[in-house]
Amino acid sequence: MAVSDDVLFSGVQALSQKLRARELSPVELAEAYLARIDAYAARLGCFVTVTPERALAEARAAEAELAAGRWRGPLHGVPYGLKDLVDTKGIRTTFGAAPYAGRVPERDAAIVTRLSQAGAVLLGKLSMVELAGGLGYHTGEAALNGPCRTPWDLARWAGGSSSGAGSAVAAGLVAFAIGSETWGSITWPSAFCGVTGLRPTYGVVPRHGAMALSYTMDKLGPMARSARDCALVLDVIAGPDARDPSAISSPPVKRIRPEVARGLRVAVLGFPDKPPEPAAGAREAFAAAEGVLREAGALLEPAALPDLPYEALAGFLIEAEAATAFEELIRSGRTRELADASHRTKSPEDYLPKANASDYVRAMRVRGEIQRALAGFFSRFDLVLAPNVPFVPPRVEENFDAISESPDPLGAAGNVAGLPAVALPMGFSGKLPLSLQLVGPPLEEGRLLSVAALFQAKTQHHLARPELSPPAVPVAAVTGR
Repeated sequence: MAVSDDVLFSGVQALSQKLRARELSPVELAEAYLARIDAYAARLGCFVTVTPERALAEARAAEAELAAGRWRGPLHGVPYGLKDLVDTKGIRTTFGAAPYAGRVPERDAAIVTRLSQAGAVLLGKLSMVELAGGLGYHTGEAALNGPCRTPWDLARWAGGSSSGAGSAVAAGLVAFAIGSETWGSITWPSAFCGVTGLRPTYGVVPRHGAMALSYTMDKLGPMARSARDCALVLDVIAGPDARDPSAISSPPVKRIRPEVARGLRVAVLGFPDKPPEPAAGAREAFAAAEGVLREAGALLEPAALPDLPYEALAGFLIEAEAATAFEELIRSGRTRELADASHRTKSPEDYLPKANASDYVRAMRVRGEIQRALAGFFSRFDLVLAPNVPFVPPRVEENFDAISESPDPLGAAGNVAGLPAVALPMGFSGKLPLSLQLVGPPLEEGRLLSVAALFQAKTQHHLARPELSPPAVPVAAVTGR
């Protein structure tokens, strides 16, 4: 029986219900997603490697278990994709970079093991900015397989560095994806692709088997069609892991509670007063979003973050820790193999931080001040509501320096302090998606996702689909097929 596009775009929760009721075959579902990947992934540039053999084997196993009455949970039989910095046994994991193009791990990352145990079906590895942007980049070409494009306009960039995750979810090629964020790498592609992305509290999701960029800021998280879907994925992938000393316990998000908005103290941060200008319609869309929460009983108040050097500190920490994470690559001179043209004239010394150990220690002290100041801020507010990347995605051939230098104090503060955030669609500027973000104190994923789910129940922006014209001939040229 043919699986319709309506089913492929229906999201994790709806697919789970159909699979459990045996109204939908896991094998037919996987085959339908693989066919859609064949049709569209090459034009989007969102997959590095497709894994049809593994996908169909996992789908057949799920089908047999469900037929026998064994249900592993809400991800059982649900197809997904992984950002290509998460290790998969026997399947190349390239970090999106030419120096690692032939890298094949010997074991699965912790998060992959958890998803496999939950019965999820891996469709493949998703495109990303090379090395998650850790050594710098300037255009959409900075990826192993070229620019990754948003399905809302194939001339425009999907965002970095979890570009493939955002693009594949938005285009209906996967039910959900795993991305990563150090600073903006889940929230930006969620904005440019019009999907929902969750950046968990630092340490909530174990990172064993994932590429390190910044040891004290990296986070793995789900990207999906809705906040409810992100909650289902988070409950599977979260929790301590003996191989990751930073991994911590967190409250499970077992139930989304829309009623949580009543009486909630919400700090509203407005648009930056520096370029680039917000997209047409962004201010109106954000005002409408404020109205939705106010009508639901939330208490909204204009606010400002404590005045601290969030962006400067985030940039310093990433530069210092990335130089350590990629020290072997840097000293070997193989950075010249990276796709972004800026790397072709740099020497190893150009990548090594000018700061010394004393500077790093001082930076960590400032980080402590920031964490204490934000703890005080969240003693007065339950969460923050703010625009998320309030401009439309650039064209893939443009230089990204202007947008990469745009103000992002909330993104910097949230990542330096390890705070959770949800990015979600709030409307459109013409045919391009606009996004807002909710940020909360540590371990408040349940509250953030509940408020996001309430907003989505009242607005439906997350249900919109991009219009992708079918290919003239069947496409089977995706890398790895």
